[in-house]
Amino acid sequence: MLTRFPDKTLLVQTTILEEFMKQIDLVFRVLLGTVFILFGSSKFYAFMPSPPMTPKAANFIAAIISTGYLWQLVGVLEFFGGFLILSRKTTVIGLMILSPIIVNIIFYLEFLQYNVGPAPFVMISFLLISCSILAWQRKEQWKNLFQPK
Repeated sequence: MLTRFPDKTLLVQTTILEEFMKQIDLVFRVLLGTVFILFGSSKFYAFMPSPPMTPKAANFIAAIISTGYLWQLVGVLEFFGGFLILSRKTTVIGLMILSPIIVNIIFYLEFLQYNVGPAPFVMISFLLISCSILAWQRKEQWKNLFQPK
């Protein structure tokens, strides 16, 4: 917000809420970007242990891996989408790339991993909250994206 003082000088004032939202935005960009970079790279180099899975979930993951390309494609998209989310200028592109993967993760956790404890609920909540905050902070960029020229 710009304020004009009697001596004709301009002073840029930012409210506490604006500063707080900038910090929240940074935290969620770093967290979400790091999560997708780690999980994307773990599809190529198995450095993270597999979480407990239901038989349906294990069959689903085995089917994706057995295609020979889909597991790696998802890994590449997660990896690069995570890096795009880390940069403030490319967050919207990262969210666009990751949104189909995020929807699939949410449905996978909800329908195939529903009885393995609280971890699926925590991950679903984290994904929904972080993506909503990041998308809302960039609502003008989304408007420009869908307006006809």
